[in-house]
Amino acid sequence: MVTTGGTFTLELLPDVAPRTVAQFKRLIGAGVFDGIYFYRVEKGFVAQTATAADRATPLTPEQRAVIVPIPLETGPMLHKRGVLSLAHGDDPNSGETSFSILLADAPHLDGKFTVFGRLVDSDVTLSSIEQHYNQQARDGAGQRLQIVKMELIGEK
Repeated sequence: MVTTGGTFTLELLPDVAPRTVAQFKRLIGAGVFDGIYFYRVEKGFVAQTATAADRATPLTPEQRAVIVPIPLETGPMLHKRGVLSLAHGDDPNSGETSFSILLADAPHLDGKFTVFGRLVDSDVTLSSIEQHYNQQARDGAGQRLQIVKMELIGEK
């Protein structure tokens, strides 16, 4: 995941959330995440992306076609610092493209949202995300942390 705040490696966990990971890979392959920004960065809690509908460039018809609601998948993974969690609306089976990177443990989210991956080298990565947020707060420039490009590595 190449962002305006640096390049981060995500590890997807198909054994934990197979449907979510399969959909996430389809979305990455279609370029759906390219241009999505993090609309919410709360130090000590979460960095959450906006939906694909709010990305920098409009979705193509082909990209819109691969976005489908993903059912909630709960399992043994807990909402710990560094995990990826799929966001959803009031219906727990309505997750689509918005996801969060946990900046701290969040046990109140366990069983309510799907954990489907984690950051590799998460301490360095999370510190970078939090630093970016702190810089935004200091300089008031309104620069958003944005995903420039996501790609799958090691996929056949």
